[in-house]
Order: sequence, then structure tokens, then C-alpha cells
Amino acid sequence: MHNQPYFSGFAPLPTGSDRWLMSDAQPHYLNPDADTLVICIHGFTGTTYEVYPAAQAIAQQGYAAVSPLLPGHGYKDLAEQKQQFARITKDGMLMAMRSEIRQARQKHQRVGLFGFSMGGAIALTMAAEGLVDAVAVAAPALQLPTRAEVLIPLLSGAKFFLDAPTQVDFPTSNYKFHHSRALRTLWQLARHGRKQLPKIQCPVFAVHSENDPTIPATVLPLMQQKIPTKIQTAWFNDSGHIMLRDVSGAEVAAAIAAFFTMEFGNTTAILN
Repeated sequence: MHNQPYFSGFAPLPTGSDRWLMSDAQPHYLNPDADTLVICIHGFTGTTYEVYPAAQAIAQQGYAAVSPLLPGHGYKDLAEQKQQFARITKDGMLMAMRSEIRQARQKHQRVGLFGFSMGGAIALTMAAEGLVDAVAVAAPALQLPTRAEVLIPLLSGAKFFLDAPTQVDFPTSNYKFHHSRALRTLWQLARHGRKQLPKIQCPVFAVHSENDPTIPATVLPLMQQKIPTKIQTAWFNDSGHIMLRDVSGAEVAAAIAAFFTMEFGNTTAILN
């Protein structure tokens, strides 16, 4: 089966990519010479834009930070968005992140993961596979709203698009639609991530908002129940779902960076 490409933060973008990728979707690689790296993983329909504040905060602590663009995401043209997004799969997402971690291990002594929403489910799965040294997540998509949990597996045999709900009053680079097959991929990643929680052994930090309209607040108690090691949590209830771009974004980014500083130790900040 042909693997859908993703855009690594470690490699230059192909020539001419500015014609077909959103400007806010560019992968980032900050502080590449640091010994310790944190990979920052964006969410469903999103781009690197929504995790860049965390990457910046982590880099300001002297660590390297890389933000890849996941398969099917970040395209500029609507027709290309729809074509690529309808092709995303659970296995493709997980394979892309394993590839990014392999490259990270070749360049850096220690590797952490930060994942937002769908990226959080992916990050926790990678932690369960023992591939990273510490993991932080924001609004991890381990559960979806009840209606979505019921309807997505029932309807995903059909192929159709529907408008994505508008829930924020600030700029985003997210796609403005969903696809039934892509929603099934999100549901599969959430389900798979839940099953992997008991295998996690590395340090874990999770942040969420009780006012998130997308991911239920119950995901943090679920993590505390299923993960065998003690996890740290923090709540930012002034924010909605896209926590790093909402009103508490700076505080969320600082909390994530502080977690990795606590786990990896202080270093000299060299922000490229």
C-alpha cells in the first residue's frame, strides 16, 4: 500500500511547496544543535500553527523543537485539501510519527513529545511503544463527544464531506470541512490511544479545559486511571479547544515548557 506523504521538520520542503501548502503550515525546527528535542504534533484538520507557541516556549528553554506536518494536512487549494484529507489513515499517521522519532533519535540524545488533540492521541501511543523519554498533551483526543463516538463508526462506510463547526473567534489554519473517512481515522486513533494507556512508563503531563467543546474533560481522569505511573495535570478553563491559540495560550505553552525543563533539566536558551 502506498504511504501518504507527510512533511518532516528535519527535511527542507520540496521546491515549489509554497504554491500548495498554507503559509502557516510550514514545519519548524528550532535549536537544531541542542542535545534534547521535543516533537510537537498538531491536531485533526490543523497545522503546525496551532502548536508553534509550545515549540517556541520549549526552544526558549534551550531545547530543540520540531513540528512536522501530518499526512493530508496543510494544503492550500480546497480541491487538494479534500483529496488529501479523505486519504488519511490511522496507520499512516502512526507511521509518520515513528519516522519522525527515528530521525530525532539520530540527531538528539533525548526525545520528548508534545501532542495537541489528535496529536495528543498519537503522542500517547508513541509513549506506550516506549519510543520517547517524556510526553505532554493538550486536550488529547482519546474520547470524542458521545454523539461522534456513536455516529462515526456507523456512517464512515459512506464517503461524504460536511462543514466543520466554527467554535473560535480568532484566526486558525484549520480546514473548514470534515470527511467521513477522516473522521473514522480520528475515531480509530482515539480508540487505539485509549487501549495503549496502560503501557506508558515515561513521565506524562496533560493539560485541558473544562470548557472544551470538542474533547470531553473526562479524558484526564481516564488517563489518571489507566496510566500506571503518576501523571501531572493542569486545567486552563478560560480556553476552549485550541488551547495554545486561545486566551490562556501563553500560560499553556509555559506550563508545557516547564514540564520538559523539570524532566530534562535546565539548559542555555539559543533560539534560532
